[in-house]
Amino acid sequence: MSIRVLVTTAAVIASLPFGAAAQQIGGGVKGGLSLGDVPKFADEIYEGGNTSLRAGFAAGGFIAIRFGSGFSVQPEVLYTQKGVKIDFSDGSMSADLRYKADYIDVPVLARYTFGKGLRGYVFAGPSFDFQLSTKVAASLLEQSGEQDVSEDVENFEFAMVFGGGIEVGPLLLEARWSEGLTNLAADATSEDPVIKSRTYLFLVGFRF
Repeated sequence: MSIRVLVTTAAVIASLPFGAAAQQIGGGVKGGLSLGDVPKFADEIYEGGNTSLRAGFAAGGFIAIRFGSGFSVQPEVLYTQKGVKIDFSDGSMSADLRYKADYIDVPVLARYTFGKGLRGYVFAGPSFDFQLSTKVAASLLEQSGEQDVSEDVENFEFAMVFGGGIEVGPLLLEARWSEGLTNLAADATSEDPVIKSRTYLFLVGFRF
């Protein structure tokens, strides 16, 4: 795991008021399906391209710091596969391109839980996302290839996360939407296009 992730996570957790909530700390693990998108990405490469979501997975753990009345703060660390798929066609020729980006996401979520037995919850908060690798895979006719483009993509992405779910005992089922606010293009100028990511997650978790 990147040292930047450890430092960021430690700084976030250290800033929380543990003294008042020392007896209200829990945690757990979660994982599931990720669907990545990069809106307008195809238009910047080729006007006739059609985008579709890149299916991948996400997995990690979380700490829940409860303050009573259903409110809690939940820092997480998730490995998340992001990106997008693009299909091109020009007459009898067609090609497809896959932008594959793997990240360590560190969201810090404000969460509100309600109900009894079958309980619901909603959450929102910032996410500090660190690039692990970024590749572009292309296929044209019967040829294909893959290239590392990590140096062309920003190493850090700031995003906002919104979502909700249900919990039955220790079991969690949730869905979330992560909207990137950082221009992914490294060394971009004010005249360059702004390209940002969007990711949908459908997760199953277990709370300790």
